Amino acid sequence: MRRLPEILQRRLPSLPPADWERPTPAAKGLRRDMLLALAFLLLALLMQELVLSLTEKEDAVQRPIAFLILSALILPLMFRRRWPIPMMLVGSVAFIASSGSETYTVGTQLCAQLAYFLGIYTAVTWAKNRRALWISMTVVLLAMAVWIIVSLFTSDLFAATGMRMVDDPAGLLPVDIAYSLYSFLMNLMYFGGAIFLGLISWSNAYSNEIVKEQAQRIADQAQQLADRAVNEERLRIARELHDVIAHHIASVGVQASAARLVHDRDPGKSLELMRGIETSARSAVQETRSLLGVLRENDISESGAESAGGIRRPEPSMARIEELVTANKLHGLTVVLSRDEHEARFIDNLPAGLSLALYRISGEALANVRRHSTAHTATLSVRSGSDEEGAWVEVEVTDDGRPRPDSSGSGFGLRGIRERSNLHHGLVEIGPRIPRGWRTRARLRVVAQTDSRTMS
Repeated sequence: MRRLPEILQRRLPSLPPADWERPTPAAKGLRRDMLLALAFLLLALLMQELVLSLTEKEDAVQRPIAFLILSALILPLMFRRRWPIPMMLVGSVAFIASSGSETYTVGTQLCAQLAYFLGIYTAVTWAKNRRALWISMTVVLLAMAVWIIVSLFTSDLFAATGMRMVDDPAGLLPVDIAYSLYSFLMNLMYFGGAIFLGLISWSNAYSNEIVKEQAQRIADQAQQLADRAVNEERLRIARELHDVIAHHIASVGVQASAARLVHDRDPGKSLELMRGIETSARSAVQETRSLLGVLRENDISESGAESAGGIRRPEPSMARIEELVTANKLHGLTVVLSRDEHEARFIDNLPAGLSLALYRISGEALANVRRHSTAHTATLSVRSGSDEEGAWVEVEVTDDGRPRPDSSGSGFGLRGIRERSNLHHGLVEIGPRIPRGWRTRARLRVVAQTDSRTMS
């Protein structure tokens, strides 16, 4: 004969496996159960007192007995989630005791019925040992079945003694059959409802645990993707660091060689070239320090630093911003370029690291327009200026489109924009425009300019 849990699992495949244990609630929840049970007991005692006031003395249950039965039914609810099966058994004994001929009015009280219903429901919902639960539930149901049969047999005594429950029934069925069916259906709904609702709650708790585990797994995977994106960004910055250093060292080498060659015949020109070497060296140190700031947290392995394509192209700069405009047009986005410089060709002659950062920020902002906006046109504004803190240069990308449905990104691109801006002591403003559209603006500080004068 198949066991009851196997039958339920086959009939209700949505139920969790029988070996799953629902976690015990926190101590705060257990303390709340105790307070609610005490409040419920006070309500039940008050209602029992009201029932006594509406009952003849000779027919009323003695007050101590009534209060004792109600306490035995309700007080176990204080520990219903800590020890659900024992509390259900205690409540079952008290409920059967309340069904005697002298205490019948106590068992039929609403609070008593509700307390026992909660005891059965809690046992099905919170019991960890499901085998012990179904064994105990079988014992309880058999006891209740015996009690119903005894009640039906007692009703036959009316006919045996010549008494009738109803003298002139208004229904179609005989009194004995109607009473039997009514008792059966009432108990079926009572016990069946408690078990059914308990199984639903148990199954929902299992589903919630699965959802929490999946959410945690997704969060962990998202963190891994974020870490990978950061590492890839740092890898790209490391490559840029190589290009910046190579650019400045090459410049230093050329100027040093030229200064050595002209030193004897033109000391003034040699001194000018030496100043260029000093400027290049300082700029290289400042840009290297800025780029290394983002690389100090994680080490990048040599295997990860290998270029996937084998041959690398020169890193872009703001002098090639027109190429970025053309590339976006090939992808379906028309870009209107606007330039506003406080000095002629100031943006084209920016330090290599700063120029590359501005180019990358512009490219990422335009890529976001293509991916996440319905706009077909965007404006790329490039500006430069100076204030009391020194020279600055900024890029701003705006559009008037609406968010594209189902195109939410990971946020890694915006993080990269902010990270590049922080390297150059910049400020970033990213957000929606009114009445519609999106705006990405980054203003970076020009700490030092590289002297580009070389020997002709």
